[in-house]
Amino acid sequence: MSLETTRRILYPELPPDPGRPLTAEEFAALPEDGWRTELVDGLLVREPPAGGGHGHLGNQLGFHLTAFVRERESGYVFGADTGFILRRSPDTVRAPDVAFVAGDRFEAGLPRGYVPFAPDLAVEVVSPSNTASELQAKVLDYLTAGTRLVWVIDPSRETVTVYRSREDIRILGRDDVLDGGDVLPGFDLPIAELFDA
Repeated sequence: MSLETTRRILYPELPPDPGRPLTAEEFAALPEDGWRTELVDGLLVREPPAGGGHGHLGNQLGFHLTAFVRERESGYVFGADTGFILRRSPDTVRAPDVAFVAGDRFEAGLPRGYVPFAPDLAVEVVSPSNTASELQAKVLDYLTAGTRLVWVIDPSRETVTVYRSREDIRILGRDDVLDGGDVLPGFDLPIAELFDA
């Protein structure tokens, strides 16, 4: 079976021209196929579903962030199935493992489809399937689109790499405290607590 035939069977909603980049709207119309999928410059990028430790770690961080944000009524925390449109023509839709957006950015309320802009905070939990170049590409996509804070959590090394810009990068270990900076002022979480949960 040819690649194009396979493509038509798996994704019948795709446009007929396989060389044309997908739009965010076409991407949203694709059927679920069991893979974690993002759209990068109009092309599908697939990863296998994350494992239990990965999902638990993302959920734990999401729990701490949600409790903090709710208490201050400062915005919204999103899980791994939320798409953010980072750029158009060609379109890029990323789905961080955890994200935060300040509430005042949603003038018309929460969208039904993808969030039409970059999150204020994007969190990626490193999976065994991730390569260093893939993670770097994600971080650069977020920062270029206007994300003010990116956390990359590496469970195997028990570190969190904090990106405030392309130049302002810090690697934190178990003895450090993860803080929300000016994105989530007052948020502090001992990194050991994150990995020991």
